[in-house]
Amino acid sequence: MAVLYSLAAFFAVPGPLAAQSANPNVILVLVDDQGWTGTSVQMADSVPASRSDLYLTPSLEKFAEQGVRFSSGYSSASNCSPARMSIQTGKTAPRLKSTDITAVHPANYGQEPFGERMYQRAYVNKPLIMELPASELATDEQTIAEVLKASKPEYVSAHFGKWHLGTSPGLHGYDVHSGNTSNVEGNIGEPDPKRTTEVTDQAIGFLREQAESGRPFFMQVSYYAVHTPLLAHESNIEKVQRRQNEQRRNDTRNRLFTHRDPVYAAMTEELDSALGSLMDAVDDLGMTSTTYMIYTSDNGAEILNSFTSNAPLARGKTSVWEGGIRVPFLVKGPGVRINSQVDWPVIGHDILPTIADWVGINNLPPDLDGQSFAQVLTETDSSTRNRENGLIWYYGAYRNVKHVSPQMAIRQGDHKLYWDIQNNRVNLFDLSLDLGETTNLSGFYPSIADSLLSQLKAYMNDVGIVLPKRNPDYDPSTDPGLTLRVGALQEPGSQD
Repeated sequence: MAVLYSLAAFFAVPGPLAAQSANPNVILVLVDDQGWTGTSVQMADSVPASRSDLYLTPSLEKFAEQGVRFSSGYSSASNCSPARMSIQTGKTAPRLKSTDITAVHPANYGQEPFGERMYQRAYVNKPLIMELPASELATDEQTIAEVLKASKPEYVSAHFGKWHLGTSPGLHGYDVHSGNTSNVEGNIGEPDPKRTTEVTDQAIGFLREQAESGRPFFMQVSYYAVHTPLLAHESNIEKVQRRQNEQRRNDTRNRLFTHRDPVYAAMTEELDSALGSLMDAVDDLGMTSTTYMIYTSDNGAEILNSFTSNAPLARGKTSVWEGGIRVPFLVKGPGVRINSQVDWPVIGHDILPTIADWVGINNLPPDLDGQSFAQVLTETDSSTRNRENGLIWYYGAYRNVKHVSPQMAIRQGDHKLYWDIQNNRVNLFDLSLDLGETTNLSGFYPSIADSLLSQLKAYMNDVGIVLPKRNPDYDPSTDPGLTLRVGALQEPGSQD
C-alpha cells in the first residue's frame, strides 16, 4: 500500500469550530462495481427487485432513511477509470478522452501488472480501429479538491483507497491520500479482505483530525470492494451460508434466488459494516448537522463469472446497457429530505457542481457537463425539473469475453438510445415501461431515434472524439480476444 500522507505538515493550528457551519463538510463514499440491485435498499419503490434477495446492508438502509435515494442513479461510465475521472472533474468521460481504463495505455504498463495483456486483447487486431484512452487524469483538469481550494482555501481534502487515475492524488489537490492506487492494492485477503477496515480507519482518523482543527473538508473514501477477486472473512461467509440454508428451508415456492454467492454477499456486508462505522464516527464527532454524505458506485456490477446479477437490468460492467451504468446513488445531509425517493436522473459528474452549490462556489471550470442536484434534494416534487442535457456514455474498446464492443448511449427523459458502433445497430427504449431494455422501439419512433442519435454524434464531434473506423486488415483467426480461454482473463487484479 502506498504511504499515507499526513496533514500535520499542512495544518498545525486549530481553527474555529464555527467554520464548519459556514462551510459544510462533504464525504463521498465511492464503492467499486456495486450494481443497482446490490444492496438491501430498494432503489425504486415500483421495482421490488431493485433490492437484493440475499445481501443485507443495514447501514445503507439507515443512510437511506436519513436522506434521499435516486431511483435513476448512474455512473458516468461503465468501467473504473473513466467513471472516477468524471466524478473528479464534473465532465463526461468522452470529453476527457477517457474511453477505457488507464491501465491499457502503454504509459502505465509499469504501474498496472496486466495492462499490456489487456491492451493486446482489447485493441490489437479488432474489427474496428480505436483511439487509446487517456493515460491519466490531466493536471490541467480541476478536481473537486482543487475547485474547493481555489475559492475556499480553508478546505482540507483527502482521498483514501482506490484512485486508478494514472497519477497521484497529490498532483490533483489532495492534502492526504493513499497514493496512486489501483485494483491490486485491494487484493490482500486476510486479515483485512479488500483493505476495507484499513481504508475506514484512515478515513475516521482524518475525521478526528478535522474535528480537532475545526477546518471544513472534502473526503473521498474509495473502497476496493466489491471488485473481484472475491475476498471476505471466513466467519462472515459461513454466516451468509447459514442464512441461505434457512432461506431455502423456508422457501415453499422453490424459487431460484437472484443473488447466490456467499463470498460476494459477505464481502458486500463487510463493506456495509465499514460504512456504518464511518457514519457512527461522523455522529460521534458532532459533525452530522454540517456534513453531506454521498454514496455511489463507479459502475454496475461485474457479471462475467455469475458472482452476482444485475437483474432486472440488462448486462453488466463495461456495457452501456442499464446493468453496466445504473448504480446506487444516495445522499444525506443538512436540509436534505429524509427517507425519500427522487426519480430525477442523476450521474457521477453531477457531484462536483453539487458540492460547489453546497459550499457557495460560483467560479467553476469551463465545459462542465454535470448539473447540480442540490435543489432536487430539498424539493418535495422534482418531477417537473428537467436536466439541461441528455446523459451520455461511451465505451471505446472490446471485451470479447463479455460480448462488449465499442458502444454509446444517450438518455433523454425516459427514452434511451443505444448504439452498437461495430454493427451500426440502434436500439431505442422507454425506460419507464421497459427497465430491462427488451423491446427496441426505434422502428416505431424513428424520429425520436434519429434525434437522439444525432445528438449523440454531435456531442462526440464537439468534444473531439474520433469514432472507431473499420479495420481492413482484421483477421478473426488471430484476434486475441477470441482465441484466448475465458479463464485466462481471471488473474487477480486483471479485471478493470
